[in-house]
Amino acid sequence: MVTDGGGRTVAMKWIGSFAMAAFLVGSCCFGQMPPSRVTKASTVVDSGYSITVAPPAGPIRLGSPINVTVTVTNAGGKEILWRSEFSDTAYQAFRFQLAQNGQEAEKTPFHRKVRGEQRPGDPPEVEHGSSITSSLAAGKSFTFTIDLKRLYHITEPGLYTLDVSRVEDDNVTIVRAQTLTLKVAR
Repeated sequence: MVTDGGGRTVAMKWIGSFAMAAFLVGSCCFGQMPPSRVTKASTVVDSGYSITVAPPAGPIRLGSPINVTVTVTNAGGKEILWRSEFSDTAYQAFRFQLAQNGQEAEKTPFHRKVRGEQRPGDPPEVEHGSSITSSLAAGKSFTFTIDLKRLYHITEPGLYTLDVSRVEDDNVTIVRAQTLTLKVAR
């Protein structure tokens, strides 16, 4: 809610609800992923939800996007609240770490911006949009796709490990998906 200069509440609920609905319809699909696509289990902690990460459907090539699918499932018995950012929501909601031979791959300027790790010479940071909190019913899930090449400079073929996690608002609870191994070919 927003108040104006006279202390009155300005009705932003409809705008926020419409924006979230547009995000969910445009970026996410409700329902579980087909079991054939889910290759790694996830860990459920006190947060009440789990995160599952699936690799691209086909071979991964250096010159192509590397789209991984992230599914969030309400694994608890009650509705949970989920906070989303309006600007680059899927990328800001989680922490991604891609490594080869135990060494994290070079982050892109976009990834450094999202993580608040900008370097001198990176493009100036643009203010993010606001955030919205929505509910996710028990047993329901939503799915979205992340292009790892938007987050990392991937210049060498080989085996990479991807860790995906989310830090809750309390900055104590961390929900992690199981590590995903990706084979990148020329």
